[in-house]
Amino acid sequence: MKTIWCAFVALISAAVSLAGAQTTETLDVYLIDVEGGEATLFVSPSGESLLVDTGWPGFDGRDAERIAAAASAAGVSRIDYLVVTHFHGDHMGGTAQLADRLPIRHFVDHGSTVDTNERALTAFQAYADIRQTGIHTVARPGDEIPLTGLNVRIIAGGGSVLRTPLAGAGAGAANPFCDGFQFQGPEITGRSGDAEDSQSVSLSITYGEFRAVIMGDLNWNDEHALMCPNNNVGQVQAYFVSHHGSETSGSEALVHALRPRAAIMNNGPRKGGAVQTFEILRRSPGLDDIWQNHYSVVAGSQQNAPEAYIANLDEGEAADGASTPVHMSASNWIKLSAERDGSFSVTNSRTGHSKRYAP
Repeated sequence: MKTIWCAFVALISAAVSLAGAQTTETLDVYLIDVEGGEATLFVSPSGESLLVDTGWPGFDGRDAERIAAAASAAGVSRIDYLVVTHFHGDHMGGTAQLADRLPIRHFVDHGSTVDTNERALTAFQAYADIRQTGIHTVARPGDEIPLTGLNVRIIAGGGSVLRTPLAGAGAGAANPFCDGFQFQGPEITGRSGDAEDSQSVSLSITYGEFRAVIMGDLNWNDEHALMCPNNNVGQVQAYFVSHHGSETSGSEALVHALRPRAAIMNNGPRKGGAVQTFEILRRSPGLDDIWQNHYSVVAGSQQNAPEAYIANLDEGEAADGASTPVHMSASNWIKLSAERDGSFSVTNSRTGHSKRYAP
C-alpha cells in the first residue's frame, strides 16, 4: 500500500508541475528581442520552462511584455527556472516587471554583485528582493538544473569555470584553437562593468543528440580558462552568441572548438554585433548560418546576415545615444526547435523564413 501511495503522490506531483504547460516532442527556444539586453526562453518537451535573463527595466514593462508574449506563444504560464547570468541592468533589470506578469518559481544566479558603485548596488538589491519570493540557488560549475527530458549543466559562474569534461560530443579533447590565443588587454576589457561580465553564468543544454550553449557575457579571457588546453564542453549544434556579439567575447578558442552549425545572436541595433564577431563566426569550421535578432548598424551591410535571417531590421532609438533603448514598436523573435536526433529548425518570426538542419 505504501508503494502504491508513493507512486500516486509522484503522479500527482508531476501533474501539478506541468499544469498549464503544453507538452511537445521538441525543445523549443525563443530568442526574445529586448533590444540589446538578453532574454532567451527554453521550453522542454515536458512543458517546463527556463528563462535566461529578463532584459531591461522600465519602458512601461516593454521587455517583460515581450517575454510574456513569447511564453504565451509557447504555452507557458510560469517560469520554472530563471537564470540571471549576471547583475547588469540589461540582464536582470526586467525581473520585477516580469514577476508581475508570470510567477517565477526558482532563481539561479552567481550570488551577489561584485560591482560596488551605488547605482549597481541599488539595482541588485531590487532584484534580490524579488528573488526572495522563490527558491534561490547559487550557480556552481558542474551543477545541473533539473528540467525533465533535458540535461542542463552550468559550465561557468561566479568567476569559476567547468574543470571536468561533459559527457560526449568530443568533450575533454585537446583544443587546437588555443594555440596562439591572445589575451585581451585593458584597451579592450578595461571598461567599467567587466568584473560582473566575468561572473556570468553559462549553460550547456542537451536534448538527446542536440546540444547548445548560452554564455551570458562571459569575457574573452575567461573563455580561455573554460576551453584551454582542453575543450571541456565539446561540440554543439547551436551557439547562442556570447555577449550580444560584442568584441570582448567569442574567441576562436570558444567558437571554433564548439563547431556550431547555427550561431544565433541576441544583439541590438547598436549593442553587440561587432565586425570581429562576424569574422570569427564565418571562419568557424562547420558553420552553416548566422541568425540575428537585429540588423547590426555597427557591422554594416558587408557583415550582417541576409535579411531573411534577421528578425528586426529597424534601428529604433536610444535614450542615451548609445546603449539604452526606448524603441516601443512590436518586436520579432528567432525560434529554434530541436529534435532528439540532433536535427533542428530555426525560424524568423518576422518573415516566417525557416531552415531545417538535418541530424
